[in-house]
Amino acid sequence: MATLPQFKQRQIARRSTSDIERLAKQYQSSVDALTGEYQTAFTGYQADAAAKMKPFEAQMATYKESLLPTYEAQKVAYQAKLDDYNKVLAEIEKNPVTERTERVVTGKTWYGKKEYGNVTFYDPRPIPKFTETAPELPAAPMAPEIEQFDEGEFGTKRAAAESTFKREVGERKAAKIGAVSRKMTRPLLSKEQA
Repeated sequence: MATLPQFKQRQIARRSTSDIERLAKQYQSSVDALTGEYQTAFTGYQADAAAKMKPFEAQMATYKESLLPTYEAQKVAYQAKLDDYNKVLAEIEKNPVTERTERVVTGKTWYGKKEYGNVTFYDPRPIPKFTETAPELPAAPMAPEIEQFDEGEFGTKRAAAESTFKREVGERKAAKIGAVSRKMTRPLLSKEQA
C-alpha cells in the first residue's frame, strides 16, 4: 500500500506531466496561429508583388513580340546594305581607277592641219559614302522594385512563444526537482524512517 507521501508524489507528478502537455498544446496552437498569420501575410505579399509585376510583364511581352522582331528585321536590312557597300569597296580596291580613251589633238602638221590621236586617261573611281545608320536596340522595360517579404515580425513572435514555453517547462521541472530534493532533506517528507 502506498503511503501518503508516495500518493502525493504520484499526484504531483501526474499534475506536472499534464501541465507540460497542456503547455505543449498551447505552444503548438500558438505556433499554428502564427503559421496561419504568416501564410496570410505571405499570400498578400505575393498578390501585391504579382499586381506590381503585371504591367512589367505586359511591357515585356510587347517588347519580345513587337519591338525585338522589328529591331531584328531592321538589323538584317542594315547588314545587307553594309555587305553591299563592302562589296563595292572591295571592287574599288581591286581596281581603283577607270580607264577612258579619248581622241584629242596631239599636234599639228607642217601645213597647219591638226593631228589627232587616242589618249588613255585613268580617272580614280569615286568612293561612295555609306549613309545608313545602324538600328538601335530598343530599351528593355525595367522591372519594378519589389521589397523583400519582412519575416522579422513573425520570427520575433515565434521566438517569444518558444522562449515562454521553454521558461514555463523549465520552471515546472525546477519545481518538481525542488519538491524531490526537499523530500530528501526533510525527514518528515521522506519514506518511513527506521
